[in-house]
Amino acid sequence: MQYFEHQLPLPYIKIDKQGNIISYSYLARETFDLSDAILTSIVDEESVDKLVKHSLLTSTVTKMELNMKTKLNPLALFEIHINWDISGYGHILFIAKDSSNLELIQKVMFLQQRIATTDFELFEKKEEIEHILIRLNELSGPFIPLSDSMCFIPIFGDITEEKIHVISDNCLQSVFAGEYEEIFFDFTAVGEVHTSGIEKLTRLLKTLFFMTGGVIKVIGLKPNLVKILHHYKIDEFVDFDHSLSEVLKEHYK
Repeated sequence: MQYFEHQLPLPYIKIDKQGNIISYSYLARETFDLSDAILTSIVDEESVDKLVKHSLLTSTVTKMELNMKTKLNPLALFEIHINWDISGYGHILFIAKDSSNLELIQKVMFLQQRIATTDFELFEKKEEIEHILIRLNELSGPFIPLSDSMCFIPIFGDITEEKIHVISDNCLQSVFAGEYEEIFFDFTAVGEVHTSGIEKLTRLLKTLFFMTGGVIKVIGLKPNLVKILHHYKIDEFVDFDHSLSEVLKEHYK
């Protein structure tokens, strides 16, 4: 097995048709015991047949829920996305189904602590400001479906880690819910670029590439941003075009 050096926001494993693990990401190594080097060793016995029938015996993009064996929990529900490439290797992303509940519990505990130690009105105002900032970040990268198979995400303003985090959540949820084959990111209106924001953005692009098996296009890049993105070698995962109008003309000609 090889360690997959690209950082992804979700556990990632690459397998062959026999289910042997070829490579894995840092989060996959931290989440699962990969010592047996085979995918079925981290899948609950009752879910193995489902995995084999609906994924290992097919060559299509597959999404399913499986009970997995993790280092912290002998039985944990995951949503997995498997995309097979032309070389016969499967690229798998794992999404813990109970992660949202854990986040809610953590937020509730945090609120309880804050209410006990701070003035409630000040806290309420701070919470309101945080919601406004989150909403502004959401509006800075709206998810716009252009068709059943095509979507468009224009990025406005500075590329910061906080903004890309919010955009990533919205984008991944929307892509999960649809069957998009072409995803366009437009950087025409981008301002300043923060290193942490670019790192977060490249992880999002890579995740979408492995998850959908579709075309990820980046348009409207300024020269300075081209140089920055070149450092992260995203040309392995995305295509580049000058503008959305050119892409649409090519698509509908």
